[in-house]
Amino acid sequence: FERDLILEIRGSKLQRRRAKKYAEGVMAQRTGPVSITEDYDDGDLTMLQVPQEAVGFVTGRAGNFLRTIEEEWGTLMFFCEVGTGRNKEYEKLAIFGSVRGRRGAELKVLSAVET
Repeated sequence: FERDLILEIRGSKLQRRRAKKYAEGVMAQRTGPVSITEDYDDGDLTMLQVPQEAVGFVTGRAGNFLRTIEEEWGTLMFFCEVGTGRNKEYEKLAIFGSVRGRRGAELKVLSAVET
């Protein structure tokens, strides 16, 4: 079972903190919406508003489009809830990674939203 698996994280304190955050985000998205709080930003997070009508397209079949962008730009991306309350017009997309990777992924998503 998944809950029986062990993940060992090594690196500097910041690297371990980020790795733990990424692993928790990936595991949380498998069971429902991921909740993001202010302390999630270690200088590695970009939040993007995606119009509700474009969320399915941006996600792609079985998340394929997001996974392709992640692979291309070396990022981790998932839709999430921020704080309390929900704006039904937009969904928040969290993009984690280097500044360059986040910018590339952001532009790719925005390009897909515009078409």
